[in-house]
Amino acid sequence: MEWTSEGVIVSVRKYGESSVIIDTLTPSHGRHSGVVRGGASRKMAATLQPGSQVKLEWRARLEEHLGNYRVEQLESRSDMFDDRLRLAALSSICSIITFSFPERMPLIDLYKTTLNLMDTLNSGGDWEPLYALWELQVLEEMGFGLDLT
Repeated sequence: MEWTSEGVIVSVRKYGESSVIIDTLTPSHGRHSGVVRGGASRKMAATLQPGSQVKLEWRARLEEHLGNYRVEQLESRSDMFDDRLRLAALSSICSIITFSFPERMPLIDLYKTTLNLMDTLNSGGDWEPLYALWELQVLEEMGFGLDLT
């Protein structure tokens, strides 16, 4: 089993001596985890940061397995690391995605909205209203949509 997709890294945790397990948000596979061999190296440290937009190649023997990722960076969102408020918003986005959605549930619309929000955060634009709308969309995806009319 294998697939290739674009995605956003939402969490990274150490696995063994030289590998990491990353959680990603992809449009067609939703929140998806996998092992990156050699991911704990200095060479991969800049790529495997929460919020980074990456090209993912996932392989496993069976679809239910954790599988291995090959990761290629498409866009770094390091411009927001200077601002505590924008960094806190990025951390909040990644945490909400990690703990609110089951693995492998397609989230096409949420993925697009999340990319737009992260791009606005990175550019220093007016991100607060977008963040509020993003949270409303998260609630809707979870089945708790609010009608604020």
